Formats: sequence, structure tokens, C-alpha cells
Amino acid sequence: MKSFLEKGYGWPLMVVALLVSSVVMMMGVVMAARSDGGAQVLDNYYEQAVQWDSIATVRDAAQLRGWTASLQLDKQEERVVGFVSIADSSGVPISREAAQVRLSRPQYSETVANIDATWDDEVSAFRFSSESMRPGLWDIHFVVMDQAGPVRFDWRRQL
Repeated sequence: MKSFLEKGYGWPLMVVALLVSSVVMMMGVVMAARSDGGAQVLDNYYEQAVQWDSIATVRDAAQLRGWTASLQLDKQEERVVGFVSIADSSGVPISREAAQVRLSRPQYSETVANIDATWDDEVSAFRFSSESMRPGLWDIHFVVMDQAGPVRFDWRRQL
């Protein structure tokens, strides 16, 4: 009786195995590429690069003031309601009249929604709501005005 290799099945099976393994590896690459939410796309990339110092000043303003912020998102029927509480370095809540919330998806270049957040005395936090937030990865940019200038907080959350 002839062996498997002597019958001439070795080379064809090795070629088929290489072809199948390359398909499996490419499927693994596609799955890995899609698992992290996609590439970060920045809107107006060039303008942001030119204005880097002023953007960094707004982004770092909270740390310089000793402010901390927390975000809570609640799903209510067809909309998402968000609460942002800000505290100073001693833990006292900071209230302002209004703030701006910008919602975006990391994989898209455009902003999905710009929302006005208002102060809610009941929960001692800024409150905003959006009907455009669907399940997935979201970037939430929160800007509140202070006497010394704007202060920005950023979060990335999975809904």
C-alpha cells in the first residue's frame, strides 16, 4: 500500500491549506480592525493643528483650576439624558447658567449634534438630552464658560 505522499496528495493539500489559512488570517485582520470602533477622524484637522495652543489651553483649563467632572448617561425611551456634574478642588459643585455639549462618533468626521446643557438644581448638575444617540461608541465634548474663559471636558463612552 502506498503512503499518502507517494500517492501525490501532499502538494495539492499543502496548497489548499495555504489558501485556506490566508483567508482565515484576512478574516482575523478584518475582525481586529473593526473591534476598536474604527479610526479616529478629526473634523477640520488642519485648523485644529494651526490653533493647537488655544485648543490645548481650553482643554487644560479644568486641570489648572482643579476642577473635576463626571458624566452620567441615562437611556429614557427614545432619548438619552446626560448629567454632567463639575466640582472645584474642594469638592463644591460648580454651577453656571449654561454649557455646550458636542456629540460625535469617532469614526465620522462631522459632529452629530450640538446641544445646550442647562443647570438642573434638583441634581446639582448640567442636564442635556439627545434623540440622536444610538448604541455604539460616542465622544462627548462638554464646554462650560468661566470668567477666565472656556473649560472643556471630554469623554468617550459606549452606549
